Amino acid sequence: MKFSLNSLTLLLILFVSTAAACLWDTDTLSEEMSESPNAIELVTGAFPRHSEAFYRWRIEDRQAKLEQGDDEPLHYDDIAVAFDKLDQHEEAIQWMKHKQEKYPDKYETYANLGTFHIHNGNFPEGIRYIEKALEINPAAHFNRERYQLYVVRYLQYRSEHGQFKEGKLLLPLSRDPYEDERSANIRNRHKGGVLHAVPAPGINNFYTFIADDLADKTVNNYNPQHVQISKEQTAEAIQGILGMMRFGHHDSPILLECLADLLTPKMSDSVGNRIAARALLKASYEVNDEVARKMFYDKASDAIYYQKGLEINPLEKAFKRELSQADEYYAELVALEKSWIESGKNVDAEFRKKYYQRDKNGETLAYFPVEFKQIASISNSQTVKIRPKFFVALASLILGVSITAHLLIKVLSKFKRGV
Repeated sequence: MKFSLNSLTLLLILFVSTAAACLWDTDTLSEEMSESPNAIELVTGAFPRHSEAFYRWRIEDRQAKLEQGDDEPLHYDDIAVAFDKLDQHEEAIQWMKHKQEKYPDKYETYANLGTFHIHNGNFPEGIRYIEKALEINPAAHFNRERYQLYVVRYLQYRSEHGQFKEGKLLLPLSRDPYEDERSANIRNRHKGGVLHAVPAPGINNFYTFIADDLADKTVNNYNPQHVQISKEQTAEAIQGILGMMRFGHHDSPILLECLADLLTPKMSDSVGNRIAARALLKASYEVNDEVARKMFYDKASDAIYYQKGLEINPLEKAFKRELSQADEYYAELVALEKSWIESGKNVDAEFRKKYYQRDKNGETLAYFPVEFKQIASISNSQTVKIRPKFFVALASLILGVSITAHLLIKVLSKFKRGV
């Protein structure tokens, strides 16, 4: 099923702006010289990120520098990214055009222009600039541009398979928009009824979407549902999504679902599954649709199904405690930036002084003071989880055996009396 350009543009305006971000400014340089926040900190939001007041300050500060003759190319990036963070995408694009005129064909310019155009709903133009950036520097930003393209193309792919339905994008992206119609078709096929015209389900997992794109489709046993990528490629993809969360929207349900897909290509008893469960819980908190909220919650439960001794309720309780800590952390950061601005200090310098530290080798490392408590005590028991249906079947079997034995005893008793 094909969608009109207007429908796809609306989809991008509404959702890609919260899903895809790969920006380049002063903070990017600082962060890439340091250790990136880990997945838990990004999912909870417990990492250094600026307030709206900071971005307004940065625009004024960099414009003043340019007016004073300090014509650094990075100042244009800082101003443009700040406008984009304030959802003023047209202003951001204009500043990048000014930079392109004075300092043409730089990687950072194309990377930012691509992201700004995508945020502004101009998908083809955004893709064009991102591809130009990748031609200059294919592996920059921890390969974030490459996975930014994957996310946008995955959204486009899902929309072509019915995910954009009745004016809105249906989440999770793993959701089948035509499940009811497919079920009706199964019933009607047997009864000779009218069949609904529905698109094929298609691939509904971000990991599988990437794996299928990289797969050799000429092999005899090619199956898009069974393709895999290497551990190294998976780790690279995870790093790319985490980078997008770090420099874009860490609470985007789309990015959170994509991250969970990458962390759980197979159900297992691993740390990745527990992080995936958190990401899916967070996604459930960020959507308004009750059906989507329940589906995200169910996916979170499934992610830890094989975790010995761990259930979704204690994990969610611990996760909400972590979110509370993260909120306190960010509230303190916002208050500090406000005080630095009001007192006329160099906010960039104060931010680095507070949230970065140096190790013994003199390298600048990101500073994350939040220390989360352990999720929950996990049993060392080797007992494997058994599905509820198994217990029902087992109970039925025991009940059946008991009734049979009881009847057999009565029959034998009568038989003996008759003898």
